[in-house]
Amino acid sequence: MPLTSSSIYHLPHLRHPKPLTIGMRPMTTPWLESPGDLAVIQQHKVRCRQQRAEDVYAVLPQGAAAADELAYKVWQVLGKDPDELTAAPTDERLWLASLETFEDLVLMVPSAGSHCLMAASLCSPSHWRLRDKLGRPMARIHDPIPRIHDQLTPRIERIMQNIRVQQPVERFNWSLQADQDWFCWPHDDNSAYPADTPLYYRVERQTLSRLPSSGALAFTIRVHLHPLEALREQRGALSALLAAIDDTPADMAAYKSFDRYRQALQKYRS
Repeated sequence: MPLTSSSIYHLPHLRHPKPLTIGMRPMTTPWLESPGDLAVIQQHKVRCRQQRAEDVYAVLPQGAAAADELAYKVWQVLGKDPDELTAAPTDERLWLASLETFEDLVLMVPSAGSHCLMAASLCSPSHWRLRDKLGRPMARIHDPIPRIHDQLTPRIERIMQNIRVQQPVERFNWSLQADQDWFCWPHDDNSAYPADTPLYYRVERQTLSRLPSSGALAFTIRVHLHPLEALREQRGALSALLAAIDDTPADMAAYKSFDRYRQALQKYRS
């Protein structure tokens, strides 16, 4: 069953046309989004873990308490019987909770003045692998992103330190891709896509909230993937996206693979 959808819920490039931006704002919508077919996402997550193992799920000892706390929080929000979760092995509870949501669940635990990635159920990453980032602080997780340390890292650190239990926040990312796979590996091939390649608009809704007991930050990631053609149905959305891509600095365009999509984008410009 397809993971793509023509029903577009978010168009973050209209608010933030630059690919490199924080765009953090108070969360005013439900913490866990509901649009979509949960059974399809469950199949995707189970298949990913069967095929990719440590690239999909891990809980370090330093993240065990936070993982348990987040799992029970998800269970409570969904109105499920907590006894069902209690009966499961402790190190699998975060995984079971993730199977009941569309979101990936990532935990950043306070450590040495920063926050380190100590646990995650991550089945829909955008060009990164869990095993490469596990146990690392936020700044090291963002290392490959051009100019992020010059422009944004200090602000991101301050925002993360200041998030309070009753003040969750959300932000959105947007990008392109040339397939319908929610699990995107880091780029290894820099060759251009042929002109007839169909492209997809990828949106990530991310939330950050503080867990009261462990003090960890719960980081949720919900992916929406749409055929690029679907943006024609929203007035000005496609033209604004193409303009944002054209205005992206060269180093960021290379990081986002926009150069690889140049030929394939031409058919959307008419």
